[in-house]
Amino acid sequence: MSTDTREKLSEARYFLGYMKKNQSDRDAFKYNLNVFLAASRSVTFIMQTEFCKVPGFKEWYAKKQSEMQRDETMRLLNDKRVMTIHQQPVRPYAHVNMGIMEHITISESVLIINTGADGTIERRESKPTSPPAPAKSEVTIEWRWYFDELPEKDVVVLCKEHMVKLETLVAECESLFTS
Repeated sequence: MSTDTREKLSEARYFLGYMKKNQSDRDAFKYNLNVFLAASRSVTFIMQTEFCKVPGFKEWYAKKQSEMQRDETMRLLNDKRVMTIHQQPVRPYAHVNMGIMEHITISESVLIINTGADGTIERRESKPTSPPAPAKSEVTIEWRWYFDELPEKDVVVLCKEHMVKLETLVAECESLFTS
């Protein structure tokens, strides 16, 4: 049985996927981040609504809520959600790494040394018959996004870690409170 809580978790995972795919598109990344923040926060709101009448849930959730409030990352992502919904758009900043790799093929001559049975040495050098192949360039561009409040952690990595925490919470909730 799929719960409403798990459905909202899947929605958050969906938008995280689009954040990963669209890191090089500033607007698409930000829009998907905004929706991810809202959907991921809604997981626990829906959980509370869905399971509030199940015996033992309120006590279990109170302990979990206390843990979530002490979690620095969860607090930061909730603060970002509050900001983007009620005050202003979320504004992560990007680091863009660019690399250029040159692939050059060099044709070398080959030296062949043939030693005869009588001890004579014959040397032959084979010269390339064609010019070297033209160089091939490979350009790589990597985008990473950061929040001012946590400049050492990439936003996508932060959101992936957040999803793991939510997935663990939802799995525990479902195992305890669904039949």
